[in-house]
Amino acid sequence: MHPQTLKKLREWFKKNAAELPWRPADLDAPRDPYAVWISETMLQQTQVSTVRDYFIRWMKRFPDVETLAAAEESEVFRYWQGLGYYSRARNILKTARIVVNSHKDCLAPCKGVRNDESKTTLPTTRKELEALPGIGAYTAGAILSLAYHEREAILDGNLVRIFSRIYALDFLPSESKVAAETYWNYARKIADSPKAYMHNEALMELGRTVCKVKNPDCAGCPLQSACRAATENRTAEYPPSKKHIQKDWHGTVLVIESADHKILAVHGGQKFFKNQFTLPHFESPRNATAGIPAQAEVYINADQVSHVQNIGKFRHGITVHKIECDVLHIQINKKAPTKTAPEIRWIQRELAQEFFANSFCLKALALLKP
Repeated sequence: MHPQTLKKLREWFKKNAAELPWRPADLDAPRDPYAVWISETMLQQTQVSTVRDYFIRWMKRFPDVETLAAAEESEVFRYWQGLGYYSRARNILKTARIVVNSHKDCLAPCKGVRNDESKTTLPTTRKELEALPGIGAYTAGAILSLAYHEREAILDGNLVRIFSRIYALDFLPSESKVAAETYWNYARKIADSPKAYMHNEALMELGRTVCKVKNPDCAGCPLQSACRAATENRTAEYPPSKKHIQKDWHGTVLVIESADHKILAVHGGQKFFKNQFTLPHFESPRNATAGIPAQAEVYINADQVSHVQNIGKFRHGITVHKIECDVLHIQINKKAPTKTAPEIRWIQRELAQEFFANSFCLKALALLKP
């Protein structure tokens, strides 16, 4: 991209940059790598308008990597609740603990640790960052570029769309290694500048507000003169559409309640949320929830059941899955056992909304009568 075009991009960004809680007023200021990491991870698959409040709440509770590393997984999930893709939250916690432990074992000067020995920070090389759970090429580039002002490239959906239109690329980076490398090469050219951090963020902002998927504002775009798609009036053709494979899934969710009003939570062996506590659920035919399903007898004895009721349905989406679930409320006439296996917990009903940190379970619990 021509230097004059990049200058127009920077000038546009300085005038139009939105006020965001993770963005300093001084656009040239280096940032806290921890804040960059958290915000960019939250922004994956999630709109800026949604992330704003989540980020503020998260940073108040977990202001630095040390505080996060010391937290319980269940609490981290509660603060992530509503953002979806819970593996992101689990990986954030894993990485925080790795970084803190590595810092404790590291004597200055140590590769990946900045001069302030008293403060734990993230690594400063792409290789070290990408070795951490949940940090891929894009997030590593964002941390290095925005926080450390390194000449590092980033490539997210916004930049893919912009590059596809500017250079009339009729393929997506996901199609092949050659395709991916083509896009990354354009990203590296943008980043080969002392102002790489501003170019990267300006392009993300441009894609979010101007070079949108539908109805892009080409007249207000600082890159219009350099854009082949705009010049040829073919922006709707780029990038080429990606076919999404949608999978319909019908299941049954079990809300098993003991005589002392505790709800059963299980860890593992579930279709969704395999690595966190959730309500038991399994695939089932539609309208096939009369009586006690055999899957419930994994956790309770049939002779303990005092009442079974289908209390309704809910719809939900997880990645490519379009989900519809029946919810069975199964009441048993025994108190919850005091000793259970590690993968089973009984949660006081009034605490269940707080304990189950995903909207899938909360939708099922919302069908319970007071």
